[in-house]
Amino acid sequence: MASDKSVRLEITLPADVAKRLETGARERGWTPESLAADCVAQSLELPIRYRVLLERLERVDTAMVDLATFVGEATAEPSAFDLTKICRFHDR
Repeated sequence: MASDKSVRLEITLPADVAKRLETGARERGWTPESLAADCVAQSLELPIRYRVLLERLERVDTAMVDLATFVGEATAEPSAFDLTKICRFHDR
């Protein structure tokens, strides 16, 4: 979701990099500032996706542990686990 608020960042570039940024922006009809902002956004995209991936893997790991625990309990000897806790239909 895009926000209407902007954050101002100041970057310091070596002179040769700044010159290439200005040249590249001018060739495409952009401002050097907009090109720099795009470069920063693209540089942040990979770490953001990596973090989201790690969070998803954490949730999958937790769900797998929960599933393994459930299966272990469900397949245990009947005296070790009351099946009426997991089955809606049991002897009445």
